[in-house]
Amino acid sequence: MEKKSTQNKDRILSLDLFRGMTVVGMILVNNPGSWSYVYSPLKHAEWNGCTPTDLVFPFFLFAVGASIPISLYSKNGINRIRVWIGICIRGISLILLGLFLNFFGEWTFSELRIPGVLQRIGFVYWVVATLFLIFPGKKVLVFLIPILLVHTWILTHIAPPGESMVSLEQGKDIGAWIDRTIFGEKHLWKFSKTWDPEGFLSGIASIATSLFGVICGFILFRREGRGKNRVLSIFGLGFLFTFVGLLWDRSLPMNKSLWTGSYAVYTTGLSFLCIGFFEYLDSLILLKKWNGLDLKIFFQPFFVFGKNAILVFVGSGILARTLNFWTIVLENGKSVGVKVWFFSKLVLFADPYLASLLYAVLHLSVWWGILSFLDKRKIYIKV
Repeated sequence: MEKKSTQNKDRILSLDLFRGMTVVGMILVNNPGSWSYVYSPLKHAEWNGCTPTDLVFPFFLFAVGASIPISLYSKNGINRIRVWIGICIRGISLILLGLFLNFFGEWTFSELRIPGVLQRIGFVYWVVATLFLIFPGKKVLVFLIPILLVHTWILTHIAPPGESMVSLEQGKDIGAWIDRTIFGEKHLWKFSKTWDPEGFLSGIASIATSLFGVICGFILFRREGRGKNRVLSIFGLGFLFTFVGLLWDRSLPMNKSLWTGSYAVYTTGLSFLCIGFFEYLDSLILLKKWNGLDLKIFFQPFFVFGKNAILVFVGSGILARTLNFWTIVLENGKSVGVKVWFFSKLVLFADPYLASLLYAVLHLSVWWGILSFLDKRKIYIKV
């Protein structure tokens, strides 16, 4: 990991804000006081469908893709082999961090979950950044549609060996069979056992999400396009992809675990719409509108989360697991986890669902304090 005390002076605020709000959402939905008491919008869809929580991961992968042209264009003039080595190091580092998170608190290699969120981020980043390096500019986008179509064809036309029919049910699709074959059942998500929400085949499809982000990155990078035209083009793409995703959903249901084409395109559309809205806010900052309100200060909590995204994701994961297995002894001699104990205190003042949400907000607030401290000192931890 690398500590950077300075940042690019010409940051794109809309992308920072989008990434920050996505990370805030990620921490919020991953840290309820109790998984038994979670409001519906803060839950993933059971299988088909798309809740607000199901937007978090594709939004982040979209942001990863949008950052790639901005980042790699800034490295013009540097030896391409050196740049690619840096890409490999970053991708591998993210995968190793993800494996460490899965290992932390479980302390066993025999049932270590191999797939995971950071593993997918590292894999997708490595693939898209490598493609962008080999096929610079918009040439890289020739891979986008084929990835979606080939993934869809495999998912809907190939049955797992031993099965006579194609199925998109939990654990019965070709992707689940691939995961069991490559990783083994003992190394998949322990709550599903026979399939993994961050599996191999869906990981291939998620590359398309980051490639869509690359399109947005091109638009954001063109500084001469700043203003109404740029905002309108982003909004236009947002509405187009959202509509196509909804239309596709009628024949191929949105499904995060399968990362179906309809899900990828629909969440891409919403990503563009969010970026477009934040670009509009960015223009208000530059024009000093809204009666002198400084939106940088107003949205400060989100900016600090976006600037130290990997740090807070890994750190919050470690903290959450620590609070689960760190126990205290009650007056009756019974040992309970710190998280369970603290949640039981919150329930005394609020109903379980609200108490569970308050716990997540408090967890988020702790990290806001830490990240604000680091931001004031311009300390940013990058992989």
